[in-house]
Amino acid sequence: MKRFKSLAACITCIAAAFLAASLASLAQTDFGRITVTSGFFETIVPDGPAGNNMAGRIAYKLYVPKGVDAANSAPAVLVMHGYQNDRETSAAYSIELARRGIVALSIDLYGHGYTTPGMKGRGWGAHKLTNLDKTVSGPQRFLIMMTFSVLDFFRPDISQGVTDSSMGGEAAYRFLEALPFVDRSRIGVTGHSMGTWASWSVAAAFPGHKAVALQCGELIPPDYYDAGSVKFNNVLLVQARWDEFDYFRDYQRNVVGLEKTPLRYRDFMGQDSPVEWNRTYGSFADGSARRMELIQNNHRLATHDSHALAAAMYWFTSALDAKTKLADTNHIYMIKETLALIAMLAALASLLPGFLFLAGFRFFAPLIQPLEQKRVRLLLPKSRRTTALISILISGFTFPFLGQLGHGLLPAPENIFRMTIGTGFITWLTFLMIVSLIMLIHWYKKGEGRRMGVTLYDLGLADKANPAQVNWSVIGKSALAALILTGVTYLQVCASAALFQLDFRFIWPFFKPFTPERLGQFFVYLPFYAAFFLVNAGIKLYGQLRLPEQRTAARTQLVWWAYSVFIMLGGVFIIVLIEYIPFFMGFGPGVDLLFSSLFGGPFMSVMILLIPQFAVFFFLSTYLYRKSGRVYIGSFIVAILASWVLCGGSAMF
Repeated sequence: MKRFKSLAACITCIAAAFLAASLASLAQTDFGRITVTSGFFETIVPDGPAGNNMAGRIAYKLYVPKGVDAANSAPAVLVMHGYQNDRETSAAYSIELARRGIVALSIDLYGHGYTTPGMKGRGWGAHKLTNLDKTVSGPQRFLIMMTFSVLDFFRPDISQGVTDSSMGGEAAYRFLEALPFVDRSRIGVTGHSMGTWASWSVAAAFPGHKAVALQCGELIPPDYYDAGSVKFNNVLLVQARWDEFDYFRDYQRNVVGLEKTPLRYRDFMGQDSPVEWNRTYGSFADGSARRMELIQNNHRLATHDSHALAAAMYWFTSALDAKTKLADTNHIYMIKETLALIAMLAALASLLPGFLFLAGFRFFAPLIQPLEQKRVRLLLPKSRRTTALISILISGFTFPFLGQLGHGLLPAPENIFRMTIGTGFITWLTFLMIVSLIMLIHWYKKGEGRRMGVTLYDLGLADKANPAQVNWSVIGKSALAALILTGVTYLQVCASAALFQLDFRFIWPFFKPFTPERLGQFFVYLPFYAAFFLVNAGIKLYGQLRLPEQRTAARTQLVWWAYSVFIMLGGVFIIVLIEYIPFFMGFGPGVDLLFSSLFGGPFMSVMILLIPQFAVFFFLSTYLYRKSGRVYIGSFIVAILASWVLCGGSAMF
């Protein structure tokens, strides 16, 4: 009966995920008023600055309004995402444009999503724009990130080595304008973050474009390129007030006040004196329209900010002369995002009853043993507080430094460790794992653990009947069970992609089908995640620092989960406070102020993804430890999920 109930609960969760995905699909088609298709087109991609050109393919998602065909052509917009995102992150813009009669082509840029090859197709320069007298050196992935601001249409002495700063955008523009139902005289371009550099590059290559909308973009002084021959028509700059990246703040501490700088009012807006936010200057008719829209948000959330979307809809409908009855503020994109989130959470929830169902079979029955409550406290109160505090502080204050070290300068083989920001994560997590492992071994063999007679069973590593011996059969069966359970989740994601053209996400990439290259990367990074979750979020968290059970199972789950989040994410919360409190107070981003802008940017903005993602993972691992009495199954499952998130959609070199 228990096994039947577990199976029924698992099926219910899977059905809920399927239902939510199907409803999300309806929302992305505006309930039948938009035709959405996905595919690839072939292109020639440079293989780095000194390499040979090679065949590649760009993945796209096309949104075509109902009634648009060769006889009834429509304006169009090329939509490009930012770093660590993919074409689906551009869904908000794509859906809202298509609802207004504008064809939207959303692509995966080089190194992202399903596009091949990697980011090295962009090439890299020899100098940063902020210091053209100093040569940038380091691993090739570091050179790319340090010269993101260098674009291929700049002066040859600046742009040498940058082969395609549009990152596939120029090929996509040619593909878009060749579609028989697109009015090639009315095409616009938009991009977010990294996609804004691609937008500048595409607009420079195609002077016939009608409008550009930069979602948190860097402004380009006219002396970097031939301003007499390169023209940018009708440019909107959406500016996040709390943008974590200094180049999108003109290398200043704060955004407010930039409207009074010559770069903004003279070079960008074409005015002789300071300008106002949220006001249009110039004329759409001659391409001179300019506007700076200030939104009360941060960098990553600009893609789904309703104020930003409204400004962009006004901009494109005006510049492309799109006829629509919809108000600029009429949006449905969050319906799709919310339903996709529900689908993802339901799919993850199915893992929990799925494990109980699997453990009901004789082969997997040894995976469950009762928790021993007689000797829960393996640390004295003072030692517990000290151990927890040390863990939190080490985690927090190494996050910006080790993350950036692995992200850019760690000499890891780039043909093996191809996930750019992923290498930063495993550098940080591996360091934390090694520190915890050394402390655990000392505590267990020579310290308080030895004096208290702590066994491997107390740490969730062994059987109660044989508390000093690791059971390798249980470890193997735990790994197999984790693969089976996450494999079922993977099949759900593949089914959603095939049936609804949707993966399981919320705004940013989380769970999506692998390409062969990304599957290979999954197995490269999985051992590092497995080691971290087994040691830090397994032996240490549920063994050494385990709490006693509460009065009810539900209360135990919630208390243990909150405790896990506090221990494992407390350090990151500290960095959040250091970064954003000074920012909100008007002093600028805290990490930039304390340590320099080198340690800000990517790993500061990524905290908005890291914290909720790991919080969900710790809910799963807490439940699985409570039910199994061992640290293995929870550690293996969340390691697989974390590596999947990293390698399924993140940027590849």
